[in-house]
Amino acid sequence: MENKENKSSLFLIGFSGSGKSSVGKKLAKALNCTFIDTDRIIEDKEGKTIDEIITQNGENEFRKIESNVLSEIDFSNKNIVATGGGVPTIDKNLRIMKNKGEIIWLEVSVDSIFERLFKSNEIRPLLGSNVKRENIINLFNSRLNVYNIADTKIDTNEKDINQIVKEITKIYG
Repeated sequence: MENKENKSSLFLIGFSGSGKSSVGKKLAKALNCTFIDTDRIIEDKEGKTIDEIITQNGENEFRKIESNVLSEIDFSNKNIVATGGGVPTIDKNLRIMKNKGEIIWLEVSVDSIFERLFKSNEIRPLLGSNVKRENIINLFNSRLNVYNIADTKIDTNEKDINQIVKEITKIYG
């Protein structure tokens, strides 16, 4: 497989619960990069959870904030960027990611998503605390075409974080 180590940043995309933040932290350590979690930056800047922002201001306003955070990243460093699940649904965000690095889709099955989110105490934006399979399937299907633009697709089903990080470092390390 082609070695892609010369790109400045790696953007992790994928559905809620795909492991972007968990994988991103370990991957940043493995590749000696800066780790950036766009959702955490937004929550810190706004002083609210993502769910509160969407509930109070609407999804469109949240997407604007998300795009601003992405465009303000210091790309002079080599970064691992864990994006919110909907980041690649905005054309401006896709352009930034394509121009500044490589996009890695952490692919996960609907069954795995449901299992991970059901076990989690965290309220997931656009899904809420009452995780329903039908909601996951609808949102997942609406994003498949967008996720398919990734430069690299990593199947995360039945793999632990270390296995996923190892697979990515073989390509980008």
